[in-house]
Amino acid sequence: MSRPLQLPPPTTTLGLYRQLLRESSYLPSLARPHVDHQIKDRFRRYQKGHVDNDRLRKKLKDAHHELRVLRAANAGDMNRMQKILLKAFGRTGSRRRDLFSNLVRRPPPATTEELEAQVSGTRAWSFDRDPDWLDGWDTEALLAFAKVQAKTSLPSSPRGPLLPKHAVSPDKDIPKENVYGNPFPEKVARTKVRKLYASLADRVLPPLPESEWDRLALVAEGKFEEAGWYVPSRRSAAKSLAGDADAQAGEWKWQLYATRPVGLVDVAQNKKQRLLSGALDENTPHGNTQPVDRHIYTAKFWKRLVKSIWLLTAKGTRDPEKGGYRVTWARAPFQAPTATTSGMEFFESLPVDASLSNKTKGPKKRGRKSAR
Repeated sequence: MSRPLQLPPPTTTLGLYRQLLRESSYLPSLARPHVDHQIKDRFRRYQKGHVDNDRLRKKLKDAHHELRVLRAANAGDMNRMQKILLKAFGRTGSRRRDLFSNLVRRPPPATTEELEAQVSGTRAWSFDRDPDWLDGWDTEALLAFAKVQAKTSLPSSPRGPLLPKHAVSPDKDIPKENVYGNPFPEKVARTKVRKLYASLADRVLPPLPESEWDRLALVAEGKFEEAGWYVPSRRSAAKSLAGDADAQAGEWKWQLYATRPVGLVDVAQNKKQRLLSGALDENTPHGNTQPVDRHIYTAKFWKRLVKSIWLLTAKGTRDPEKGGYRVTWARAPFQAPTATTSGMEFFESLPVDASLSNKTKGPKKRGRKSAR
């Protein structure tokens, strides 16, 4: 990992596409496949087709911003790197929606009885209606997974807390009668059921594939080689052979300061923007030209970061025999910290009483004893 590069912005769409793929090649090995797929998918989606010019300009502007974000993350921006890993492992973003679709996808009926049960469930409403998006969801698997997630204490979920009251079937919250004692309208009831299921789906963190979940567990334990985790080192930037061009690029452009506000001209020199722009302050009084909040990624950092993300993941499989859904959430065993070699000197002079180490006494109860 090196300092953020101050490269000229790409002038063509193909150049932007190449720089995005080149920057994603410096991400961790387990996170790179999703980022590469997302870059290629979005580029090919708008490569052929009738796209509005305004919409295309907005997409190109977003792509330039994503390029700066990738450069900042690879240069040492921990917050942006964490956001990228959360998207890569399906805790936020488009991959989370794909994993959620796999969770609620109904398995194809194997027998005629299962097919009739699905059809009868769709026709449970007496009023005539067209099938909606909720009819295609496996609500039993969703509720089973949500109940396990509600019982698991997640450290900091990016989707908000999921309480046990949210993991209850929304059908039970629909009243049978309205305030006037009449039957509750079925169309309104169906709308409320869809709204409650959508609210539940917004809080669920869908399970990862079992192989990927196991590899994350190995990284969380510090076994990088077994998990196939590695971070490529950045190649040295090419230097231009045209010395005149470099000297001309370093000239002070006074016309910009005369025609535009200073804050807009020097926005790249801002301390918090240097990780995005790659600019260095050569006139700093303390001599440190590196941007603020730039950190060096170490093995300890990757282990701690991946462990925090692994604790937000689970793996789930369907049980064909019992018809249920088995869920296994990540749990970190508690390990008491041990004193370091330099810190042991503070405990050497303390007396050791063997009799106290074998006896465990609980706290004394206060209050007078009851008279017999």
